Amino acid sequence: MKILLIDDEIVALNALKKRVDWVKYGFTEIFTAQDSEEAKAVLQKEKIDLMLCDIEMPGESGLSLVAYAKEHYPDTDNIMVTCHADFNYIKKAMKSSVIDYILKPIDYEELEGLLLQFKEEREKRERQKSIGKIVVKTQETKGIDTKGREFNEAEDRIKTVKAYIENHIQEKITVKDLANLVHLNEQHLMRVFKKENGQSILEYITERRMIIASNLLKDTDYSINFISDCIGCENYSYFTKMFKKYTGFTPREYRMQFKKS
Repeated sequence: MKILLIDDEIVALNALKKRVDWVKYGFTEIFTAQDSEEAKAVLQKEKIDLMLCDIEMPGESGLSLVAYAKEHYPDTDNIMVTCHADFNYIKKAMKSSVIDYILKPIDYEELEGLLLQFKEEREKRERQKSIGKIVVKTQETKGIDTKGREFNEAEDRIKTVKAYIENHIQEKITVKDLANLVHLNEQHLMRVFKKENGQSILEYITERRMIIASNLLKDTDYSINFISDCIGCENYSYFTKMFKKYTGFTPREYRMQFKKS
């Protein structure tokens, strides 16, 4: 990751750069700027993950710079540095879409706590992106329209139900929710689904979850607990029981099979 440190006081800027073990928090490149103009030049050349920006600077303020960054570089997160402990002033800073703020003189222990929080949130975000890619990879239903459809045929309803399941696989999914989605009562939907799909709704949901879980076990190093959460199974024991019923292996055994091969 890349970080951009911005402060018009060169002594404070150098101290900030040297006193933190940036690599510990995932930053491999550290850039500095003393005003908004220099900061914008860096943003235009580099993909900055985090800006640590002083609010009070000559010329354009840090608040204006953050607003600019949010408009043009929405993936860049921001932590503000300020001398003002006034709540209204801080509230204005928070409205600029910063993830947090820290007061001057900087408490480095507090700063490192914020950096750790940022690192963990970024890692979580990246994991979710990876999971999303794997979910897409395992989808078998293509080209499903889930909005604005007139449900004239059973096939339309089933496609819409399947699309909803794919998009909400990490959540608790009820037959009632699915029935409301396609404007049928629960019993009728269950009959139509089984007739069209050859299996019950609950069997289908379980199958989709087990397919996604098996791919995550093969293709990632995520913990089994984390994978269980990713597919909407908060109970680890239940997930293990269902996975073994579906594959013949516990999640741990299944992963070991692929590590050996």
